[in-house]
Amino acid sequence: MQFSTSIALALAYLAASVNANLHPDCVCNNGGTYNWRMTINACTVYNDAGYKWGGSVYNTPTGRCDAAANSDIAGKEWEAACRSVATQGFQCVDGVGTCFAEPSSVRGSCS
Repeated sequence: MQFSTSIALALAYLAASVNANLHPDCVCNNGGTYNWRMTINACTVYNDAGYKWGGSVYNTPTGRCDAAANSDIAGKEWEAACRSVATQGFQCVDGVGTCFAEPSSVRGSCS
């Protein structure tokens, strides 16, 4: 009986660690600096991917991408969305044209 209890506890720990990378909101950083123009596009990319953790919505007042109701944002997948936007392009700071960023300098940051 103790053996099966130990296995059950180990499986519960493993399941918790798999979900440990879930967050209520995230942003994109480029070169260590927050970038709302990348964040808004990454929020759409993440939402459109249809991940099992649920969708996301851009929160204009906070400038963050929030998990949709009854959802979470997965950190690894969020960072991939930020890096995708870096190569696909995003609005330039002056509002004119499309800008790009080196994907290796882009990070996802979640709370």
